[in-house]
Amino acid sequence: MKVVILVDGYNTLYQSSFLKNLLKKNLHQAQEELIRLISNYCSLKGREGYIIFDAYRQSSSLDVEEEITSEVKVVLTGKGKTADSYIERFIFQNKSRYDYIYVVTSDYSQGMTVMDTKIFPLSPQNFLKEVKAYQKEFLMKAHSFSSSQKFNPRLSDYLKDEVREKLKEIGKE
Repeated sequence: MKVVILVDGYNTLYQSSFLKNLLKKNLHQAQEELIRLISNYCSLKGREGYIIFDAYRQSSSLDVEEEITSEVKVVLTGKGKTADSYIERFIFQNKSRYDYIYVVTSDYSQGMTVMDTKIFPLSPQNFLKEVKAYQKEFLMKAHSFSSSQKFNPRLSDYLKDEVREKLKEIGKE
């Protein structure tokens, strides 16, 4: 069964008290933490994931898509585009490729726009509860992987310089 998860990045950041507090301190760290959580989750579940951040203020009209892992991509939308518009376009163009598409957003109108028998809107709160449950499983697997090695990867260790700089620029706005 082929499943993809589309996550409205900023919408999800603002729906988690932990991520929201981190966001107040440092946007880049909050984004990185969300990406780390979803990457771990998608790895464990064997699902594709797209984390879409509104970057509609950037100068280029092109979306920037960065593959974080074989399962997860981060998308920065182009000038004048929102995460909602990216999600709608993605579903329209790719619906036939997937058995199920989960849309993580608290934007009720977005959830209603994408309603279909194989498209499921999820609240960020419920999705993050599931992610945290799988995070515990991930940490147990990591511990069994090697109890003698320190296992604490950071997303920034794997991002291309271009994407890291764009995320920093967005954080300064």
